[in-house]
Amino acid sequence: MQYSTAKADKNMESFDETYSRTKVKSRKKHTEKRDWLVSISAVQLAAAAAGIALILLAGRFFPASFNSLKAEFNRIMQTDMSVSQIVETVKTAVGYSEAETQATSAGGEDTAIYKATEEVCFAPFDTTVEMCVPVHGRISSKFGYRVHPVTGEFGIHNGTDIAAEEGTPIQAAFNGTVEKVGYTSARGNYIILAHGGETKTIYLHCSEIVAAKGANVRAGEIIAKVGSTGRSTGPHLHFSIKVNGKYCNPEWLLNDL
Repeated sequence: MQYSTAKADKNMESFDETYSRTKVKSRKKHTEKRDWLVSISAVQLAAAAAGIALILLAGRFFPASFNSLKAEFNRIMQTDMSVSQIVETVKTAVGYSEAETQATSAGGEDTAIYKATEEVCFAPFDTTVEMCVPVHGRISSKFGYRVHPVTGEFGIHNGTDIAAEEGTPIQAAFNGTVEKVGYTSARGNYIILAHGGETKTIYLHCSEIVAAKGANVRAGEIIAKVGSTGRSTGPHLHFSIKVNGKYCNPEWLLNDL
């Protein structure tokens, strides 16, 4: 019995010594891990501080480039984009505004129409006048950011595409006056109505324009017919609403579709 007790005490002393060494080693590992995390955090903070400093310097010495980058950042934050799309938009940010201005001044509104962020408003809006749905059909492309189905270019789609059969009558959304009728390689046959109060509606890709420039039309009156003219992949109406110079999302009013 005495031998067994002594042996047990000896085994316990050996266990205590081994456990003590294990605890010391474990503490050492935790300390090393904590020091490593502190080092990583310090490097990240230093990198962030350097990045902020560079941005502030860019804003001071290169205001045009800084404003372009700022606009691109706001644009990226308002939509879901892949990493490659974010990289491409940031890479082209500096020359973006200049190309936009040149395209518009040279009559290149068709190219600029899918790029300009300054002319678009994503905020909800409403009207006290009931709108007449211009065409009943399936919404094939929503307002907002998208890859253009023809050009493959990423940018703003400033209206809502409503798919319908060729020749389907297009109705005026509100009472108004035909401000402009025309044709371009991108818009196809188009018609623009002015409704007062800096509000306009725009109808693109028509197969035929029915209302003449300067004509006064009532909501629901036929002004054109659905087509696939211009830069289009099939018969549809591209319908835009412009309020105070800004394109707004027509779907806030297209509740009947």
